[in-house]
Amino acid sequence: MNTFRSFVFIITIFSISINANSQIAFGNIDEGGAVSFVSKPKEIDQTKLSGSPYLEEDFKFGQIFVKEEKKIQGKLRYNAFNSELEIQKNDYEYSSILKRTYISAKIGDDFYKIYGYLDANGNQRTAYFIAKNEGEIKLLFKPEIKLKSARPAATNYDRDVPATFIDISSYYIVIDGKPAEKIRLKKRDIFEQLKDYRGAKEYVKQQDLKLNKVNDIVKLLSYLNKSI
Repeated sequence: MNTFRSFVFIITIFSISINANSQIAFGNIDEGGAVSFVSKPKEIDQTKLSGSPYLEEDFKFGQIFVKEEKKIQGKLRYNAFNSELEIQKNDYEYSSILKRTYISAKIGDDFYKIYGYLDANGNQRTAYFIAKNEGEIKLLFKPEIKLKSARPAATNYDRDVPATFIDISSYYIVIDGKPAEKIRLKKRDIFEQLKDYRGAKEYVKQQDLKLNKVNDIVKLLSYLNKSI
């Protein structure tokens, strides 16, 4: 009887331990079960530079999906400089989620997913994007921050300029799963991407849409998606 009680106690403690750590649990997702999609914990860097590598620095509640199945939930944020999803372990440590096309995340109201896109030289690359609408034609937001190098003072009367994080986020349009292409929020760029879709110009004129506004572009794409 004592042996049985000891066994139940050990199993109970083990179950509590697993549940307590479920928000940052390591998971194996490859067929052989050998790849963990959470990195080793990193200490939160207290070094102060000008600006931030995050569009939103605070961790928010979210979920990590693997092959569209929810695997982890916890406090997440997106590092737009390193292009990494991060999950908080405690006040001093966080882990990065490995970049895989089958791994996505929802942070607050934003859903981060990897899409293929064309860079400035026409090379195909992949990165995290936030889709602003659903359908065959999507407007994608690419959160991105770069670090501008520090500049020492030129004279004794000048001041040193520290290294500075700069927001260079941009928008893309993806059509029918093809590599996304960068656009400016201007009529010319958008109509060029939508040249194969009839009725775009007429609908913009009819609805008096401003194609420098994200909500109006989404309204146009939603209309076109319904007509496909």
